[in-house]
Amino acid sequence: MSEPSGSSLARSTLARLRARIASGEWPVGTRIPTEPELSELLGVGRSTVREAIRSLATLGMVETLTARGTFVRSATPAPTLLVNALSAYEPAELIGLRRALDVEAAQSAAAHWTDGDLEAMESALREETEHARRAVAAVQGRGTHCARFHGAIAQASGNRLLSDLDASLSTALETAGLADQIAASIDVAVRIDEHDRLFTAIRGRDVAKAAHHMALHVDAALRGLSHKPVATDLTTLVAPAQRTPSARREAAS
Repeated sequence: MSEPSGSSLARSTLARLRARIASGEWPVGTRIPTEPELSELLGVGRSTVREAIRSLATLGMVETLTARGTFVRSATPAPTLLVNALSAYEPAELIGLRRALDVEAAQSAAAHWTDGDLEAMESALREETEHARRAVAAVQGRGTHCARFHGAIAQASGNRLLSDLDASLSTALETAGLADQIAASIDVAVRIDEHDRLFTAIRGRDVAKAAHHMALHVDAALRGLSHKPVATDLTTLVAPAQRTPSARREAAS
């Protein structure tokens, strides 16, 4: 029997990596083994592993972050057709969809998370918080992305379609440059606090608070894009508590 060609070997390696992600061996939000580790684990060369990981990234299933590693973004390929379709919409429309998906994901995650889901969310939150704090210490002022944490929450919802839509939308936001714009517009300390409150509500299985804190969190992105968020009970219930003393005085005058 002849040895598989380079392209067929890369395809079979890709299939093996996808199978490990789909099975839950590498949950959404977790970091997969390094390139040398995968090469040894799968018995293939590093160039083959590299090609397979690039293919996974193109499918929207993983994301490679400089100096941090490669993380699982979706258990299934992000629908390319949907990503392309989303590019036709305005920023406010994309963020509006982000809000709807994220609020539903948060409240469903609070109701349905498993131990594995909780571990994946906590891991994503810890990694992103550490990255954000390093950015602050370096006085980079670029904000921080939270796609992995949101992806882990969507996965914990137990709704595979919602999780796939979340991955596709994240890809569309990144392609449009909106992810960087949003990250730069929100104070890092505020985002860390919002994430902590959100995770606490989900971990405590408080469905109402989880939805509420997610709505507040995503509305901050709307304001960062100079779009006015839709006021709902979720955002108005504690809006006064979120304002600074000076802002409350201005609102009262």
